[in-house]
Formats: sequence, C-alpha cells, structure tokens
Amino acid sequence: MIDVAIASDWNYLPHAGTLIRSLCDNNRNNDLRIHLLTMDSRVVDDELLGRFFGSIVSDRVSAKVHFVDANNPFITRIPKDGAITNKSAYLRFLASDLIEADKVLYLDSDIVVLDDLGSLFETELSGRMLAAVTDIFVCPSSWNYSLSLRYFNSGVLLINAKKWREENWFDRTLRFMCDKFVPMRMGLRHYGDQDILNMTMAGKVVYVHPRYNMVNPFFLRRSFFRGKIFDEASLKPAIIHFAGGAKPWNQWDFHPMSECYYFYRKRTPWTEFAVQKPTIRAVRRYAAFLLKYYCPYLIYPFSELAQILKGLPSRCINSEQIEWLMQETSQNQIR
Repeated sequence: MIDVAIASDWNYLPHAGTLIRSLCDNNRNNDLRIHLLTMDSRVVDDELLGRFFGSIVSDRVSAKVHFVDANNPFITRIPKDGAITNKSAYLRFLASDLIEADKVLYLDSDIVVLDDLGSLFETELSGRMLAAVTDIFVCPSSWNYSLSLRYFNSGVLLINAKKWREENWFDRTLRFMCDKFVPMRMGLRHYGDQDILNMTMAGKVVYVHPRYNMVNPFFLRRSFFRGKIFDEASLKPAIIHFAGGAKPWNQWDFHPMSECYYFYRKRTPWTEFAVQKPTIRAVRRYAAFLLKYYCPYLIYPFSELAQILKGLPSRCINSEQIEWLMQETSQNQIR
C-alpha cells in the first residue's frame, strides 16, 4: 500500500487532480491511498472533486480529504516573506500526523507521474527521516552558507512518518521555525518550507535518482547537464515537476513536457481552462528562462563568478556528484 499526500487549495485543485490522474494511470500494480491535504473549505465541498474521487476509487485506490484549520499553531507561524507565499506548501509538515502510516510519499501538486512509483516507495530509509532528490542548483544564492550537494528539492519526499511521530518532529520543527529560522531569514530571500526541511533534516536524508523529481532545469537548460545520471533521468523520467515559472497553464509556457500535463488534465473533470495571462513578474521570469535556455554558457559563467565572489561553492551539480551522493547515503539504490 502506497500512501500519497498532496497539498492543494481550491485554485490548484485542477492541477492536483491532474497529478492524481497520472498517478493512478501509471501505478496500476500498486494499491494507493491518496490523501489530499487542504486548508480551503471549498475543496472539501467541491462537486467536481467528489465526482473525480468517485471515478478513481476502486479495490486498489482510496481517496480522502484532510482539512486543516488555518488556526493550526504551525500554520499561524509560517514566515510571511520569501519565495513561497502559498501556505498550503507547509502542509507537508503535517502529513505524518494526519496520516496513519509508517511511510508517506509527499508530492507537490504541480507534478505529473509517468512511471510506477513502487520502487521509490520501497526505498530503504535505514532510520533516516526522508528520501529526496538533490536540487541541481543546491541553494538560494542569498544564503550566507551552503548545504552544497546535500540541498534537496522538497517537491517529492518519501517521509519516514513513523519515526517523525516517535521523535515528535512536528514540535521540534515548529520551535526551529519560530526561534531560529524566522529571525535568521527576516528580510532575506528564502524558500520557506524547503529551506526549513533542509536545515532540520541535515544528515537524515537518503538521496534517490533524479528521475523521481525532474525539475524544470533538466528540460529548459538541458545542454548544461550531461553525464550518466542526467542521461538516465532524461531517458526514463518517473516524475515531472513543473517547479518555477514554466508551468503548462501559463500563457507563455514553453516546457517540452507540457503535453504530458495536457494529456492527463483532459482525463479529469477540469477539462476546460484558460491559460493564465502573464504578470510583469512573469514577463521578467520568461525573459530569464529564454536566456538560460538558449544561452546557458553565456549566463552561467556570470552566475558562477558571483558565487565565487561571495565565497560560496558552485550552485551547479554534476552527474558524478549525484551518483556519489546516492551511493553514500543508501546501500539499495533504485533505478
């Protein structure tokens, strides 16, 4: 049985539905318990969601909505600044307490699943708290220090829920966020839940193959990533994660895997949708994407030079480093 947690508000519900559709279609050999975490009461009563859940529930698939009150002590203390503004992103911290399971696979709602996730779920955690994929650009450039190679993307997390509860990590994380993280990062750019997880889980993570969390740079800047691990991930991606500005529902999207999203979206009740018009911020990000996509060897040397001048390590990770990290943290690597 694979317990999958997905967080969403009402606006992101169609994307969460697309993820669930892709998950069910590509995991027909697995029993699934799908847990939708939300703070939005509209999700609980949504007619389309009820119809959708009715269409996927079977002998091997169950689905449940977990409503979290916005007055939850953890939610009320979420940092108000930073790059992550949607509080739903922080619901992953509550997954272990809401779901009665030894392991929970958390997936961001801007994801499409393209392969069986049974092997990922069976990853031996060996007493560690999480399994995750290293972030290929390691840390936000504004950090005064770096977790370097071990900085992971929090969009896909295999959580040791039993250990999380036994060691009371909810309260420990809450104290860390209030007493240390918020004062430390006040007024500085940060990635909220992802940074908090990286700082509290240092040394407690098993790193798995990047094919289980293929973020945008793998596709939008692919000429910059070469080597065995990147080749394997590109040939057989299991999870496509539309992290960042290039999302299939944006008007100026040019992500090469967007068709996968459209395919599964059409197989949900949310078949009709209008693409989002670009904001000024989106136009800036789009221009940056174009430069990075078409001129990676023009842009990245300057980025690397900026890192060196700040006394920070390189933000780019190569294939050999990822392979070493996977081997170092687990004896049973998955492919």
